[in-house]
Amino acid sequence: MTNTEVSTSTTRVLLNISDNQGYAPDQIETRVTLGDLLDAVTEAIREFGEGAVIVLSNGQRYGAGFGSISSTWDGAVEFEVSDADEDEEGEW
Repeated sequence: MTNTEVSTSTTRVLLNISDNQGYAPDQIETRVTLGDLLDAVTEAIREFGEGAVIVLSNGQRYGAGFGSISSTWDGAVEFEVSDADEDEEGEW
């Protein structure tokens, strides 16, 4: 099994998200910091092990309610820093 395949016996940890809240990063109100996220992930690793995978849950009752964190072909997660400024074409 490659690192991009997940067996049916793999533990899946749900990360609840609230999506579609704004059209730009500066419109989103959140109190979750990287430190908070690190604490939660550390606790989840203790409870479920390093091999557990993260599944996003948006709480939707209709349609697809689950997703995954975007990653590269080798499973690495990439981060972008947003300063919430528009570019010259008015795009975010």
